[in-house]
Amino acid sequence: MTGKHALWVWLGPWALLSLAAPLAASAPDEPEISGSMVGLLDGEEREWFIVSQGTDSNATFTELGDQVQIDLVGFVKPDDWQVRDSLSLSITLEEGEVTNFDVLHPIGATAMPPVFTSDNASVRLNLSTYEVQGSKVHVVGRVEGVLALQKELGEEAVEDEGIGISVEFDAEASRLEY
Repeated sequence: MTGKHALWVWLGPWALLSLAAPLAASAPDEPEISGSMVGLLDGEEREWFIVSQGTDSNATFTELGDQVQIDLVGFVKPDDWQVRDSLSLSITLEEGEVTNFDVLHPIGATAMPPVFTSDNASVRLNLSTYEVQGSKVHVVGRVEGVLALQKELGEEAVEDEGIGISVEFDAEASRLEY
């Protein structure tokens, strides 16, 4: 009798955990929209959702001295984070001024070429709002111009084969702590 009781004392919690784990796994945090990118891409009206879910966020920023790096990734569907047709924007600020930015629009299943990119392209960024609020930063702006097509890795992007972009963004990015 003691052996069976000891076995159930040991197996009981594991049995409960094995029943509870699938229930917990099936109820993840709901995606929360923390921003959007809206406008024209290649003449077509488009919208991308910038989403966070639990501790994962598609809008982040890091600070290193006077330099701030803001990364925004928008997806076509808020509950489906597929790389294809996403829109990515990375902004580097120094002392509050934009010093560099990159735009990437993957047209395949990965962020590898072929992609449309701001490299070798005529793209302008206008950042109208940059407000730090504790562990969040609110950014609002616009990207306009022509994205260049990069067909293969290691190959230069070509603007002649590019697409027009005129997209407004408004997002709240979370601070990444290392």
